[in-house]
Amino acid sequence: MLRSQIEHCATPVWYSHFRPITFDTLFVHLTPDFLAYLSADGVVLPPSLIPSHKNPQQQDSSDSEVDEEEWEETPQATQPDFPDLEEKVKQAIEQLGGEVFIKLNWSAPRDVSWMLHDNSLCCRTPLDVILLLKGSEFIQHDLTQAFMECSDGISQTPTGGFVLTIRRFQSITPAGEFRCFVRGNNLIAVSQRNHRQFLSTIPADRINILNDIQHFFFSYIQGKFPDPDFVFDVYRAGPHHVLLVDFNPFCRVTDPLLFNWEELCGISSGSQPVFKVVESQDSIKGHPYGANRVPQDIMNINSQQDINDFVSMFNNGKFAEESDDDDL
Repeated sequence: MLRSQIEHCATPVWYSHFRPITFDTLFVHLTPDFLAYLSADGVVLPPSLIPSHKNPQQQDSSDSEVDEEEWEETPQATQPDFPDLEEKVKQAIEQLGGEVFIKLNWSAPRDVSWMLHDNSLCCRTPLDVILLLKGSEFIQHDLTQAFMECSDGISQTPTGGFVLTIRRFQSITPAGEFRCFVRGNNLIAVSQRNHRQFLSTIPADRINILNDIQHFFFSYIQGKFPDPDFVFDVYRAGPHHVLLVDFNPFCRVTDPLLFNWEELCGISSGSQPVFKVVESQDSIKGHPYGANRVPQDIMNINSQQDINDFVSMFNNGKFAEESDDDDL
């Protein structure tokens, strides 16, 4: 696999060419100091993003003295400060309607959706964004291993640097998500994206779904992506309404979902696409991010105070200390 195949799939690279058929997106280039912060061990939040637990006007002098003494006795990690980045992220969120979905050049932090209040990847504040970026192993993969399988070069930094991709958030129905495999500029296979869930509407409408995806491919994708072999994800919002979600390289670093790579490489280019869906409840497997799940008490976060307590534990290094005993 070549570096160019990975580079072409980065959202900042392909977005301008396919902007009319995908979600509104803004980009923020990340500075070396912020990238170093993401790669550092532990989770210490910028002070401007730490929620306040008490109203200072409600504290009497005796409480303040005790708090100051306790603060002096407690070792504190150096707190990072990224005011320019926070302001750019805040402006982007506002410009995109107040709710956004984030990723780096390639990956979204899907493994840590549990860190936000509603167990989704919908970010409303710079705090949401930094929590997901800092906690995600998928983001770490972008930073350190994006080009590990490439034969031409050892640098792990993309040509244009690392970029925070901020997209307008849209609630997506799992029954509308599909992954499409292209070889020799021909659509050879389509898989249900959520391959660990039986969604009865997909088998029932499979002919119309495939027709819509083929029409979308012929009209907007075929011959327009720089590589002849690639993978792209789409969202079918309804009949005759398909949107581009992402591109991925046609190789083993991309999840083949309901296929395997031996099978995909054996499908004749130019034939009718093979369309695989979960046909019944019996074929469901485990959760795709099971290794990244969290204890039930964290899953039960359901109030702003719970969120504040959770952030406080992160800032004090509680989770970093607990993780030291675990094998990664």
